[in-house]
Formats: sequence, C-alpha cells, structure tokens
Amino acid sequence: MKRAWYTGHAAEELGESAILVGDPDRVDRIGLLLTDPVFLPVKRGLKTVTGSWNGARVSVVAFGMGAPIATIVLHEFADLGVPRFVRIGTAMYFPPAAGGDFLISDAALAYDGTSPAYGLPHGQSVTADQHLAAALAAAATAHGETPHRGLYATYDAFYRDMFGIDPKGDARAVAMRAAMRDKGVTAVDMETAALLAAGRDLGLSVATLCYGTVDAMRQEKLNAADLARGEGVLFRIALDAITAREQAPLP
Repeated sequence: MKRAWYTGHAAEELGESAILVGDPDRVDRIGLLLTDPVFLPVKRGLKTVTGSWNGARVSVVAFGMGAPIATIVLHEFADLGVPRFVRIGTAMYFPPAAGGDFLISDAALAYDGTSPAYGLPHGQSVTADQHLAAALAAAATAHGETPHRGLYATYDAFYRDMFGIDPKGDARAVAMRAAMRDKGVTAVDMETAALLAAGRDLGLSVATLCYGTVDAMRQEKLNAADLARGEGVLFRIALDAITAREQAPLP
C-alpha cells in the first residue's frame, strides 16, 4: 500500500476532497461536525481526520504555518488522488472588508519563496479555481454572510513583512501595507499563492476561504468572542462548498 512520505496516509484513508487548516486543534473541532470521523495517525504534527458531510467523504488536515509545509501536504494528498482543496483560516484584511468578514481568493500575488517552484514567478498572480470560489461565495451567502471575493497576497516572514514587533518589522510592514493597498489586495496570508500555484501546476481545484481577523492598515485584532463565532461559520461554509462542488458542479 502506497503511503505519503510526511503525512503517512494512504489513498484509502482520505476523502474525495480536502480542507487545509493551519491550527491542528481545528481538526478536532471540525471532526466533531463530521459523520463517522476517523482520526488518522499523526506524523510530524500533521493531524488529519476523514469523515462525511452532506454524504461526501472529506479529509481535514492541519499543516501548521507557511507555504512550504502547506504545499507539501497538498502535493502528497494530490499524489494519492485528492483533486480538490479549500484552505481555510484567518487573514489580514484590507478595506472595504471589515473584521469578521469572510474573504475568498479569486487570485493571489506571490511574494513567498515556494510559488516559483510551482511555476509562479515572484510578484506574479495566479487564479483560484473559479467554480470552487463561486461555491464558497454561495455557501457563505446561504449562511447569511456577505463574502468578499478578491486578490490575496502571500508572504513568508510574518514578523517582517506582515506584522511588525520591532523597528525593522514595522518599517517593512508599513511598506507592504501601502503597496498592497495600491494593488487592490483584499487579504494577506502565508499560504494562498503557493497553494494556488501548486494547484495549477498539478491540475487541481484550489481556493482559499479566510476569516478577516486583523485590520492590515491599523493592525487591530478581532476580539475573542467574534473570532470564536466566525470559526464555526467558517467550518460550515467550507464543508458545504467543497461537498456541493463534488455533488453538483457549478456551470
């Protein structure tokens, strides 16, 4: 039986699609929503659960943080036959989005170090799967939300390029925010461009859905109560969208 190098999983243990999360604790919380969840053995902290939602088998796997390990997980699952992925989590947002809004990737700019390995040059953009992005938007609307579809930007160095906690980081983060605002970026994260680039290179359907938790311009964080509320909605939107895409592909 073929098993993936890092996750250690076999094709028979995975669903027809996969949701990629950063925080491994979210795997436990999403697992509580699934029918007949099976938690797979954990290797290198890469926690996975496979279960059913809307009659379709789905795997949820945690990669931690950053594009290199996120693309390793996606690439291994793709090699085992999984064709469709939604990355969910939190992200910095730009106006007109506000704290607590849901942010869907239509495309992403690559300022990370992983995207070039999948054919996306530094600073260039790659589109998300538009059917999957539309399914995410439809699911969000069905849950009473008004999502923002737009352009993501992906960086590696959180405390240099995204959020300053020292003078050097402050200076770089200020420059990043101004540049991304001028480019019309909706959200900034550490994975989306690389995942979309890998998806294009490998022939996969990939999109991102994030919950806006940090105001990119003011660096203000969403409060804990709103974060907890949004996380539950985030899970259900992603599950509804990825299973709707399988059962009834959008035209």
